[in-house]
Amino acid sequence: MIDRRARRRAGPLLRWYYRLKYRPFAREKRARPPQRGLIMLQIDALAYSDLRRALELGLCPTIARLLKSDDFRLRRWFCGLPSATPYCQAGFFHGENAGIPAFRFYDKPARKVITCNAPHGVQYIRDRIHSPGALAGGSSYVNLLDGDAQTVAFTVATREQMSVYRRLGGTRMALLMLLHPIRMGRIVVGSAIEFLIEEWERLRGELARRVTHSEGIFPFIRILSNVVIRELQTMAIMLDVYLGVPVIYSTYMQYDELAHHFGPSSRQALGDLRRTDARIAEIWRMAQQAGGRGYDLVILSDHGMTPSRSYRVEYGESLGTTVQRILDVTRARESPAPRALASYAETSEYSDIGPEVVEAVAQLTPASFGARRGVRRFRDWLRSRYGLREIIFPEKYRVDKTNDVVVTYSSCLALVYFAATEERLTLDRILRDTRWAELYQGLIGHPGIGLAATLSEDGVHLAGRSGTAMLRDGAIEVLSGTNPLELYGGEPYVLRAVEALVNQPNTGDIVLFGEYDGYDIISFDDQVGAHGSAGGDQMHPFIIAPASLGLAHEVLEDARDIHRAVLARYAASNAVSPAVTS
Repeated sequence: MIDRRARRRAGPLLRWYYRLKYRPFAREKRARPPQRGLIMLQIDALAYSDLRRALELGLCPTIARLLKSDDFRLRRWFCGLPSATPYCQAGFFHGENAGIPAFRFYDKPARKVITCNAPHGVQYIRDRIHSPGALAGGSSYVNLLDGDAQTVAFTVATREQMSVYRRLGGTRMALLMLLHPIRMGRIVVGSAIEFLIEEWERLRGELARRVTHSEGIFPFIRILSNVVIRELQTMAIMLDVYLGVPVIYSTYMQYDELAHHFGPSSRQALGDLRRTDARIAEIWRMAQQAGGRGYDLVILSDHGMTPSRSYRVEYGESLGTTVQRILDVTRARESPAPRALASYAETSEYSDIGPEVVEAVAQLTPASFGARRGVRRFRDWLRSRYGLREIIFPEKYRVDKTNDVVVTYSSCLALVYFAATEERLTLDRILRDTRWAELYQGLIGHPGIGLAATLSEDGVHLAGRSGTAMLRDGAIEVLSGTNPLELYGGEPYVLRAVEALVNQPNTGDIVLFGEYDGYDIISFDDQVGAHGSAGGDQMHPFIIAPASLGLAHEVLEDARDIHRAVLARYAASNAVSPAVTS
């Protein structure tokens, strides 16, 4: 009903304008089918509570208007563990997210660190998903996984191998940019303003002696995320809406970047929601007035975020250094302790990102006059000089040279692997080895670590400085002292999620949660907003959906439930959609 009224108001002039503007894409135009399509927009890491705060401050007028109508409903849901995008998007798109214990983890048999900051890490996850994707025949923009989408841009891992240029949107995105000169000008002006804002905020943060962002390239990441990508993904979504693409999924990641560095309730993070809200307004207006089919709109977050304090700042060393220091105690009594290499060494997750971006530029550069050759020479120079990256990038994991100990950080979640064996070690086996036992006890006693979870013959063993407990079949039994999981959440779905996380076959031999006091959680990365473990708002995202979907009565206790309750419905209804017309 809304679609018909809006289309009548728009009149033929607006539809003629878009038909002329998008004429180069006319062969992609689809016959208008009876099935409704889905536009699903993810605001990365925005917790239910922080969305409510933004609405109260008037920062999301479009979302507020949707909720005032009788057509949309807002609810909180539980994302499962880890509270991280790879786990959640795999659940959304495929209904399958086992084997993803953290944003960064270790594959013992392959002796390889898997990090979702790097394309090869996300591709590792994508290649191990066998369920069909709910985005088949649709589009995926600014996502980690493609969900079997037909069209992708700024999507990290895809079903089929493709060049970096194609992952960035390829010729289709380049043509879209040419058709939007005003938006391109807005990108240039916005980038300059964003850089000046970032430098001012950096100075204020340093003067206040509060860690905001240690990454030296963060100003450029912020420009790319907050200005360039947001405009490009909006352009691409609007084109797809006009063409009648059956399902469109896109992630607005800007809040996540700012919240990690300034805090989830900060002025910077919440204030930036205005711009995302304005893009949602453009997309929804396009769907109502010139969409190639009737569309339903769903807005959601994959997980939330909890205020945090940096482990390194609080305790004067990284978690990897702490592990190494505890292991060094055994040197005089045992064989030499394993040495650790930080993540900026030869196997860094960042080691080839710069050259890959330059190669994408080279593919766009005309081959005449040696221009492309010159760009590729610069790519090779950049790769040869990447040894300087330790000045720019903070430590994200540690791997010792003999692969005896691996420590990976994923915000407030860390995993410790004893990699001399490919088997998952139980607590009994850890305690039988003097070195590993001393490390385990040292970690439990550290004030920056709130929970250490391990497998045992009786279930999942939980240990903290105040007590120990056993978690089995979703029930917890306190063994000594107080329940170490109490502050992180005692609801049945939290207990089930913690148990499932520790039982994943490729999770750490020791699973660590940062210390949580009911408000702040310790982050093993240099962040003031964290997610990955249990504790606080990081586990409680939001979803806004048409009332007709009836989500108020659905059980939503894992990302897989979003697949079942939302995406799978549209995938099934559009399975027999008409083919593309010429």
